[in-house]
Amino acid sequence: MTLRVRTLLMVTTLLVGAVLASAAVLTWTSRQALLLEAETEGGLLARLLARSARFANEVTSEVEGAIGEQMIVEATIAAHMVALAEAAGVRPEKINAHLQAITESTILNELWITDEKGHAYLRNMTEIDFTFSPDPQQQPQAHIFWPLLAGQPRRVVQEARPREVDNQVFKYAGVSGIDKPRIVQVGYRTDFLQQLRSKVGVSRLVEDLVAGGNVIAMRVVDDAIATLVFSAVPGQSVPPELDDNEKAQLRAVISEGQIRSYLDGSVLKIMAPIVVVADRGDRALAATVVHLPAERFQEAIRRNLKLAGVVATGVLALGLVASVIMARRVTDPVSRLTAAAAALESHAFEPDSLADVTRRPDELGHLARVFHRMAVEVYAREHRLRREVQQLRIEIDEVKKVRQVAEITETDYFRDLRQRAQGLRARFEGQGGAS
Repeated sequence: MTLRVRTLLMVTTLLVGAVLASAAVLTWTSRQALLLEAETEGGLLARLLARSARFANEVTSEVEGAIGEQMIVEATIAAHMVALAEAAGVRPEKINAHLQAITESTILNELWITDEKGHAYLRNMTEIDFTFSPDPQQQPQAHIFWPLLAGQPRRVVQEARPREVDNQVFKYAGVSGIDKPRIVQVGYRTDFLQQLRSKVGVSRLVEDLVAGGNVIAMRVVDDAIATLVFSAVPGQSVPPELDDNEKAQLRAVISEGQIRSYLDGSVLKIMAPIVVVADRGDRALAATVVHLPAERFQEAIRRNLKLAGVVATGVLALGLVASVIMARRVTDPVSRLTAAAAALESHAFEPDSLADVTRRPDELGHLARVFHRMAVEVYAREHRLRREVQQLRIEIDEVKKVRQVAEITETDYFRDLRQRAQGLRARFEGQGGAS
């Protein structure tokens, strides 16, 4: 594998890793932002429910208080009317008839007027014989009116509550007698208070929010994780009861006072505490569970993923082009240096072959300049050594010739030949002198 290919693979791998990491971070941050937005919506719904519940309690309490004051006025008028009637000698039967006419023509339901012993001998419901008792075990609702016989207090207003005799919700108010110790009590059936609570209370708000289409289901639980209000869109598979995991999550939400959210399939569940403002600080006395459709969050995540994919593809394409150019820019000088080294090894180095590389201002240019200088020096040294070797070879040849001549002349054969030659030369010279 060539250096260019390795460089290209390395750069491409790093680039792909960086792009994938960036896409993962972008997806994760997008998902966290969407979940945070959902938690914010859940918190707003929880605060809205808390304020709605507080408003409903305040409204119904104020309405009930106003009704109680009006009932005191009615009871006081009835006490004066009875005192005047009995002072005028009107018989009890005729007074009862007037009381019946009053309840039949008004929204007042009951009138009870007693004697000194608490027996209601004047009443609009003549078929019921009733006597007040101070015993709370015997009369859990009516016993609080017994002190009116002694005139302490002068008035009693009881909150609306179910009666023990028939479980109907009634509100009673009473005053002491005007002419003698007695209890004068009036009573209203307070179905309208329940209707008022249902119209302005949490149940109505939950139903309206679910009916709006943006919420799959809503549930309000108390601090004992008992369901107080539950509403779900028809056709949605939302169980009416909480599972063990949801109960544990809700206990943590109420104890910590923090919002929690998680995806459960295609549903985003948000659990938020319902905080009540008190004198000793805010306290979470209940919690709400909001089921939101996760399609819009998942669609937003898919859009972000597509966007991240497009951006990643573009970045990857540009990065690949840039990596090819960079690999070529890096590996071309290295290839030329490699070729120059091979040429130097084969004694075919041309100094001008690295001229372009030596002009580079980077490390490769510095390396090329060092190599070029070393190559020139090596080339010159080799040329010098070649001449010296040639000269040495010539000198060696001459010495070898001398040695060979010496070896020849020192042999017996050569001496014999030399003696013969000298003899012949002497004979020849002698014959020449004789002539």
